[in-house]
Amino acid sequence: MRCILRWVAAGLLSGGFVTLWLMTVLLAEDPAVPKPVTSDSAEKQNIEAAFTMTREAAKKYEFEIRGVDQPAVLREQPILRWSNPERGQVYGNVFLWTDRGRPVVVGSLFKWFSPFKHMSHEFHSLSVGEIAAKHELREVWRSTQPGVVFAAVPDAPAVAATPAGRLTQMRQLARQFTARSVDREGLKAELRQLTQPVYRYELDKDQTSAELLDGALFVFVQGTDPDAWLLLETYKPADLAAAQWQFAVARMNSIEINVEHNGRQAWHCDILPFRDVATTHKLPYTSFKFDNP
Repeated sequence: MRCILRWVAAGLLSGGFVTLWLMTVLLAEDPAVPKPVTSDSAEKQNIEAAFTMTREAAKKYEFEIRGVDQPAVLREQPILRWSNPERGQVYGNVFLWTDRGRPVVVGSLFKWFSPFKHMSHEFHSLSVGEIAAKHELREVWRSTQPGVVFAAVPDAPAVAATPAGRLTQMRQLARQFTARSVDREGLKAELRQLTQPVYRYELDKDQTSAELLDGALFVFVQGTDPDAWLLLETYKPADLAAAQWQFAVARMNSIEINVEHNGRQAWHCDILPFRDVATTHKLPYTSFKFDNP
């Protein structure tokens, strides 16, 4: 989302629109040209307008997980609210869809007010299976690939017996992971991990999979804009005597992201072509653009 030139580079705009967009970008990036100043009251209005628009937009999606009878459940309140003042007046809200308390889809929905006016919805599957999405009852996204792949957390401690103890452990384990990004121009950035999980699993007591005991979702951001997700879970397979810790990572940007655990590479994703994200809608990470939200 941070790369303003992405739509031009992707060929999603043409003719005079490209010229207009390019002029806007060049002016915005020129330090000699002051950026538009928004009054506090106008900014608050934009933030609240974006909240209302994104919350209503989130309700229009329905996600189905293969092998699960019921659609995923939308948590109506966002798990994260963000902005990116370095790029303009843009405000986003992150929503989560769960299956019996376990996160299966995360969506960042955001509205531009300046220098652009469109709205974008980006999603990543957090399911280990296939997923399909409908928007206003029409199928718009189907990924046959797993959204995440879990692996054991190296050198993890024994799982605490209480929820409070496990939360402390998850915070400590999360701090062992670091993330860096490399954008399309080769610029490297250290991503900041928020200290608190944005979501603590609210597992149904009657969950059929007794293996999953607890979990939390953490986020890596630039500013407050989410770029990657870290899932930490504790589970107890029937063939093991004790519960174990596992982790998975998911992107929230089409750029390159590297995640390390205590200095060793734990996860990596390459730059994705724009068209793979914004037009095919067959990958675990996808995005939609609405010119007239």
